[in-house]
Amino acid sequence: MRKNILLTVASLGLAAMMMSGCASTSESMVKNGYGPVYSQGYGDGCKSGKNAAGSLFDKFTKNINLFQRDKKYAMGWKDGYSTCRSQWKEMSKDIDNDK
Repeated sequence: MRKNILLTVASLGLAAMMMSGCASTSESMVKNGYGPVYSQGYGDGCKSGKNAAGSLFDKFTKNINLFQRDKKYAMGWKDGYSTCRSQWKEMSKDIDNDK
């Protein structure tokens, strides 16, 4: 029971840290020349990747029309999905190993 409570608290803290990084990541991408469309795609892909890796705090997000007609959005979405999915899986493994 105590392990479940600790896991829940750790998961909530992890989710809060990851969500707080989204705005700064988006701003940083735009400042570094990726552009707002790529940044939007990256953010949507990131949410989707975390959801695919088991996050209960993120949902699958993809602007299908934009994904199909804008290469920058599609590239950003794919990059965000793969990066955040991998990161979420790694962090989840670390939490499981601490049990």
